[in-house]
Amino acid sequence: MTGPQREAPRPARRARILIAEDDPDMRELIRALVEDLGLECVAVPDGQAALDEVAARPPDLILSDLNMPRVGGIELCRRVKADPATRSIPVVLVTGIGEEFEGTGAEVGADAFMGKPFVLTDFRARIHALLGPQALRSPDAGTA
Repeated sequence: MTGPQREAPRPARRARILIAEDDPDMRELIRALVEDLGLECVAVPDGQAALDEVAARPPDLILSDLNMPRVGGIELCRRVKADPATRSIPVVLVTGIGEEFEGTGAEVGADAFMGKPFVLTDFRARIHALLGPQALRSPDAGTA
Protein backbone atom coordinates (compact mmCIF):
# COMPACT_ATOMS: atom_id res chain seq x y z
CA MET A 1 0.00 0.00 0.00
CA THR A 2 1.39 3.36 -0.92
CA GLY A 3 0.84 6.68 0.78
CA PRO A 4 -0.29 9.90 -0.85
CA GLN A 5 1.82 10.90 -3.79
CA ARG A 6 3.57 14.22 -3.62
CA GLU A 7 4.15 16.36 -6.65
CA ALA A 8 7.74 16.88 -7.63
CA PRO A 9 8.86 20.40 -6.75
CA ARG A 10 8.61 22.78 -9.67
CA PRO A 11 11.73 24.62 -10.65
CA ALA A 12 11.63 28.26 -9.65
CA ARG A 13 10.75 30.65 -12.45
CA ARG A 14 13.67 32.80 -13.47
CA ALA A 15 13.11 36.51 -13.09
CA ARG A 16 12.56 38.23 -16.45
CA ILE A 17 14.48 41.43 -17.14
CA LEU A 18 13.57 43.86 -19.91
CA ILE A 19 16.49 45.90 -21.30
CA ALA A 20 15.74 49.05 -23.30
CA GLU A 21 18.97 50.32 -24.88
CA ASP A 22 19.46 51.90 -28.30
CA ASP A 23 23.21 51.22 -28.58
CA PRO A 24 23.50 47.65 -29.96
CA ASP A 25 26.88 46.97 -28.34
CA MET A 26 25.75 48.20 -24.91
CA ARG A 27 22.45 46.32 -25.28
CA GLU A 28 24.31 43.06 -25.90
CA LEU A 29 26.76 43.73 -23.06
CA ILE A 30 23.93 44.31 -20.58
CA ARG A 31 22.09 41.27 -21.95
CA ALA A 32 25.18 39.10 -21.35
CA LEU A 33 25.58 40.45 -17.80
CA VAL A 34 21.93 39.76 -17.00
CA GLU A 35 22.07 36.26 -18.47
CA ASP A 36 25.30 35.55 -16.55
CA LEU A 37 23.28 36.24 -13.39
CA GLY A 38 20.96 33.41 -14.41
CA LEU A 39 18.07 35.69 -15.31
CA GLU A 40 15.81 35.59 -18.36
CA CYS A 41 16.34 38.57 -20.61
CA VAL A 42 14.52 40.42 -23.38
CA ALA A 43 16.35 43.33 -25.04
CA VAL A 44 14.73 46.01 -27.18
CA PRO A 45 16.18 49.06 -29.01
CA ASP A 46 13.95 51.85 -27.64
CA GLY A 47 11.32 52.88 -25.13
CA GLN A 48 8.36 52.31 -27.43
CA ALA A 49 9.43 48.71 -28.03
CA ALA A 50 9.82 48.38 -24.25
CA LEU A 51 6.29 49.66 -23.67
CA ASP A 52 5.00 47.18 -26.24
CA GLU A 53 6.85 44.36 -24.44
CA VAL A 54 5.55 45.47 -21.03
CA ALA A 55 1.99 45.38 -22.39
CA ALA A 56 2.47 41.94 -23.94
CA ARG A 57 4.41 40.28 -21.13
CA PRO A 58 5.26 42.38 -18.07
CA PRO A 59 8.84 41.81 -16.85
CA ASP A 60 10.04 41.55 -13.26
CA LEU A 61 12.42 44.49 -13.73
CA ILE A 62 13.23 47.07 -16.41
CA LEU A 63 16.75 48.33 -17.15
CA SER A 64 16.43 51.37 -19.41
CA ASP A 65 18.84 53.74 -21.06
CA LEU A 66 17.93 57.36 -20.55
CA ASN A 67 18.30 58.74 -24.09
CA MET A 68 16.69 56.63 -26.81
CA PRO A 69 14.74 57.29 -30.00
CA ARG A 70 10.93 57.34 -30.06
CA VAL A 71 10.39 57.07 -26.29
CA GLY A 72 13.24 57.81 -23.88
CA GLY A 73 13.89 56.23 -20.49
CA ILE A 74 12.25 59.01 -18.45
CA GLU A 75 9.02 58.76 -20.44
CA LEU A 76 9.14 54.95 -20.36
CA CYS A 77 9.46 55.06 -16.59
CA ARG A 78 6.71 57.65 -16.25
CA ARG A 79 4.28 55.54 -18.29
CA VAL A 80 5.12 52.29 -16.49
CA LYS A 81 4.70 53.92 -13.07
CA ALA A 82 1.47 55.71 -14.09
CA ASP A 83 -0.28 52.45 -15.00
CA PRO A 84 -1.76 50.62 -11.99
CA ALA A 85 -1.13 47.29 -13.76
CA THR A 86 2.62 47.93 -14.10
CA ARG A 87 3.57 50.46 -11.42
CA SER A 88 5.08 47.81 -9.15
CA ILE A 89 7.67 46.81 -11.79
CA PRO A 90 11.05 48.18 -10.65
CA VAL A 91 12.65 50.52 -13.19
CA VAL A 92 16.40 51.18 -13.24
CA LEU A 93 17.57 54.06 -15.42
CA VAL A 94 21.05 53.45 -16.85
CA THR A 95 22.97 56.25 -18.54
CA GLY A 96 26.38 57.66 -19.29
CA ILE A 97 25.11 61.25 -19.08
CA GLY A 98 25.60 62.06 -15.40
CA GLU A 99 23.92 62.55 -12.08
CA GLU A 100 21.89 65.61 -13.12
CA PHE A 101 19.18 63.27 -14.46
CA GLU A 102 18.93 61.27 -11.23
CA GLY A 103 16.43 63.77 -9.76
CA THR A 104 14.29 63.63 -12.90
CA GLY A 105 14.26 59.83 -12.75
CA ALA A 106 13.19 59.93 -9.11
CA GLU A 107 10.40 62.38 -9.97
CA VAL A 108 8.85 59.90 -12.42
CA GLY A 109 9.23 56.96 -10.03
CA ALA A 110 12.50 55.30 -11.05
CA ASP A 111 13.54 52.78 -8.43
CA ALA A 112 17.26 53.15 -9.08
CA PHE A 113 19.77 54.98 -11.23
CA MET A 114 23.10 53.64 -12.54
CA GLY A 115 25.76 55.46 -14.52
CA LYS A 116 27.79 53.87 -17.32
CA PRO A 117 30.30 52.39 -17.10
CA PHE A 118 29.22 50.48 -14.00
CA VAL A 119 30.99 48.07 -11.70
CA LEU A 120 29.62 44.54 -12.05
CA THR A 121 29.34 44.05 -8.29
CA ASP A 122 27.27 47.26 -8.06
CA PHE A 123 25.13 46.13 -11.01
CA ARG A 124 24.48 42.79 -9.33
CA ALA A 125 23.79 44.41 -5.95
CA ARG A 126 21.22 46.77 -7.50
CA ILE A 127 19.36 43.93 -9.22
CA HIS A 128 19.64 41.81 -6.06
CA ALA A 129 18.10 44.61 -3.98
CA LEU A 130 15.19 45.05 -6.38
CA LEU A 131 14.44 41.39 -7.13
CA GLY A 132 15.54 39.65 -3.95
CA PRO A 133 18.38 37.20 -3.30
CA GLN A 134 16.55 34.16 -4.68
CA ALA A 135 16.57 35.71 -8.16
CA LEU A 136 20.35 35.62 -8.66
CA ARG A 137 23.02 32.97 -8.75
CA SER A 138 26.67 33.45 -7.73
CA PRO A 139 28.30 36.62 -9.06
CA ASP A 140 31.53 37.15 -10.94
CA ALA A 141 33.42 40.28 -9.92
CA GLY A 142 34.45 42.81 -12.51
CA THR A 143 33.62 45.98 -14.38
CA ALA A 144 31.35 46.45 -17.37
